[in-house]
Amino acid sequence: MLSDIKLKIRHAKRANEKSLDLSGMDISELPVDLLQLTMLESINLSNNKLINLRRIEQLPNLREVNASNN
Repeated sequence: MLSDIKLKIRHAKRANEKSLDLSGMDISELPVDLLQLTMLESINLSNNKLINLRRIEQLPNLREVNASNN
């Protein structure tokens, strides 16, 4: 599952995506690679196993975070 997450992040970076859906990916902590997505405005982290959103404040353009059901 981790490689799927890394692939999604890599694709989002290459395509300069403004939103990213990492819902239901069994994530227990935010991947460090996520910090490379400085253009990100919206992220869906719902239905994972996150206990905190440490480092997410380092994303300068992030305006919307869905972290429900964690």
